Amino acid sequence: MPKTTSSVIRLAKTRDATTIAELSRSQIENELPWRWKPARVQHHIRTTDSTVIVSESENVLSGFAITSFADTTAHINLLAVNPMFRRLGIATSLIRWITLSCQVAGIGCIRLEVRVNNTGAIECYANLGFQMVGVRKGYYEGREDAQLMTLMLISSDMEARRPK
Repeated sequence: MPKTTSSVIRLAKTRDATTIAELSRSQIENELPWRWKPARVQHHIRTTDSTVIVSESENVLSGFAITSFADTTAHINLLAVNPMFRRLGIATSLIRWITLSCQVAGIGCIRLEVRVNNTGAIECYANLGFQMVGVRKGYYEGREDAQLMTLMLISSDMEARRPK
């Protein structure tokens, strides 16, 4: 396991879809039906209302994030780090990349769901300013609950004054 690493964050390419899907299956969708197969990942790589980014470390895809966008909100659909590269700041770097991109685009809020028992991820998100705003019962195929977390990028007053 690497103690330190340098990583590069870049937009995903369609050739990354299989690796992303396999990482999702092993790290996120374990014990759940496999929904984020390569074709679905490729769709998100190609569509204009999503961004798929990857982190490369030591010539290995060490992490990824898939984010979907609406007019003023973003939703982190998936985020995973290869276990060999955990605790090296890769998830933090991916989230900061997403956050900066959202700020530039005028997005007011980023939302996500995380398994309630994934305390490491919840702590990571909380350290980056995400707030726990609720629980979605049975979110994961009726088997597990999800912690709903939100990061406000602009104040609620500013959000209320946006043109509808």
